Amino acid sequence: MIEQEPGAPGGDGRQPEGSDGNGLLRRDFLKRSAVAGGAFAGALALPTLVREAYGDPIPIPKAARSVEGGLAAFAAKWQGAGPAVKLTRFGDFLSDKTFNCRVAGTPRSYVLILGTAGATLSPGVDPQRHGDMVMPEADWLGVLYGDFTGLAPLLYGESFPERSAANSVVLLGIVMYAFSFLPVGSNPDPQLLAQVLEGLAKSGLPSCKGEPAPFVLPNATDTLANVARPPASAPPVTKLLAEFVAGIRYEHIPPGTVASAKEQLKSILGTMYAGSRMPPGQKFARAIKAFHDRPEATVIGQGSFRTSARHAALLNSVYAQILEWEDWTYLAHSGASIVPTALAAAELSGASGKELVAAIVAGNEILARAGDVLTDVIHTGNAVAIHQIETPLVAGKLLGLGRAQLQDAVGICCTQPQVTSIPAWTADAKGLLTGWPVMSGVEAALYARAGITGRRDILENPIGYCYRVADIPTPTRLATMVDGLGRTWRFDRKYDQLFTKRFPTDGFQLTSVQAILDIVNRQAKHIWNSTPRSRLPKIVKRVQVRIPWVMAASATMFSKGTKDIYSRIRRQPDWTYISLLFDGKYPIAASLVNRRLSFREYSRSTIFNPAVQAVIDKIELVPDITMGVFGAEATVELTDGRKFTSRQDCIADFPVAEKLYIGARGIRSRGQIRSIVRAVDHVESFANVRDFVRIAAGARRR
Repeated sequence: MIEQEPGAPGGDGRQPEGSDGNGLLRRDFLKRSAVAGGAFAGALALPTLVREAYGDPIPIPKAARSVEGGLAAFAAKWQGAGPAVKLTRFGDFLSDKTFNCRVAGTPRSYVLILGTAGATLSPGVDPQRHGDMVMPEADWLGVLYGDFTGLAPLLYGESFPERSAANSVVLLGIVMYAFSFLPVGSNPDPQLLAQVLEGLAKSGLPSCKGEPAPFVLPNATDTLANVARPPASAPPVTKLLAEFVAGIRYEHIPPGTVASAKEQLKSILGTMYAGSRMPPGQKFARAIKAFHDRPEATVIGQGSFRTSARHAALLNSVYAQILEWEDWTYLAHSGASIVPTALAAAELSGASGKELVAAIVAGNEILARAGDVLTDVIHTGNAVAIHQIETPLVAGKLLGLGRAQLQDAVGICCTQPQVTSIPAWTADAKGLLTGWPVMSGVEAALYARAGITGRRDILENPIGYCYRVADIPTPTRLATMVDGLGRTWRFDRKYDQLFTKRFPTDGFQLTSVQAILDIVNRQAKHIWNSTPRSRLPKIVKRVQVRIPWVMAASATMFSKGTKDIYSRIRRQPDWTYISLLFDGKYPIAASLVNRRLSFREYSRSTIFNPAVQAVIDKIELVPDITMGVFGAEATVELTDGRKFTSRQDCIADFPVAEKLYIGARGIRSRGQIRSIVRAVDHVESFANVRDFVRIAAGARRR
């Protein structure tokens, strides 16, 4: 798409000394930054200043692109950006690393050495490298020049990094893609770039309450201590988690955690209803009905029915998962696993509403901490292999297991670690991302109740679960999984670590959708009101969305930035609408044309609507560090010259009951939906969760 080669001329190629390609002097930039609110502190002013200082990216014609030129440009940008990358959560996967960058099927190979500050590039092969990055030439050009993320070649089966180097190679591809959009001007100034990135890292990026920090400064004391006196032991995590879950009581948890549990319940019930309407959900329902299991628990949604607790939990989880419309707690997705597990186990055991809430809170408290530990480059967000930890504990709590049996339940469930295969997310089976570990969690708790034992140190053992599913740098890192349990309530509403999705799409794309809907439903409402949907492509000239770098990691991973994804959906059964939940452009186009984004926008008739398909061609995604973790800025330019811009720094709050009304409308009456909302609001008043589930499934309270 775009690239900025070092030293590329702008205009006549002559610039004032110390200036950028637009003639803004470095000293003027720094002075104006300070005036804007302290050195790099003006979060709203900085993005404009950064873009003005460096100018727009310089397009590189495809005929002029080369792997060598792209690698050289990346190395030049690393000169200034390397120190900031070092500060990121995963910076150590790249900083001070050596890579062999090889063009598949040819002898061409280049050694790329990335220092904390500075990079070198030379022809050849380094036998002592940290990783080999091997891709076809077309993929190298696509990643280096901003056509698609470095995840795409892996998901297309065209890059095969070794397991030990996979995190580093994947991150390198993502950063290469993102750096291709980094505006460095026609006369790059690495010192200024470093100062800008450092300033943004400290205080200039927009931030939202509860979100993880985009740049993480390492704990120098702990790091030095680990180097000088490396540990060879870990805390008894499995035991401590079991003790916490066994001891938690509704009466002991703060009101803010109860409020979060009720928010999560409303949200996930809404997604269950919506998911039950989608083709994958209906297929799973037919399969599970054919098992003829004994009726222990309720499947909630269209055509509600009863089946075994383990399969009710699985199917409710599949429903909640297949629209990517659930929620997450801090770093890991939570509701699609915790709520179905809790409902099935509570219904089976006849637990109370208070016990249900306590189990949901416990599950989220564990997940918030474990997600922090188990997140690495590949295993992040919905790919964190975490649910085999919290689901047996949630189920076991509601089935009345004691501390030792809860340890057994975790040991049983984690005997065979389940790590998601991200390519599977294009098919119907994506629902099993949470469905499998949810079923395993319920079944493991039942096995433990029957007296079957599991390894009681399964999580912290050096060849145990955690080390099998994630990159754990040091055993002391595992302490985060139990830090503050029962004292600091991470799930408490005041910390805002529960993120509930208003729209069915990848979480990092929510603000892009918000921005588009703000334009079409507020700023340009009069235009959209008077224009038939079929004519929108004629009046829309261009749509540019500046997206956070984290969104850049996934926005093109299934499409390579092309429309080939739609031909796959048309002809390949294993490519469904689900792949579009992660596509950067489709949710934007569907929102712009339909002025909403709900489960209905993932029907085939909407996906292949000519207006939606035409708008997709007009969308440009630009990764932008100034957007922070979640921010996005959309600009819609019309053919008559008018422009509308909306910047959304954070994921917006909304009345969560809205999801229930959207998901259940047409399945349940409005009165029934109101009854479900009231039942959630007073869930602690139920002596038996079976009565609550009857209402949630559409029956009247008795």
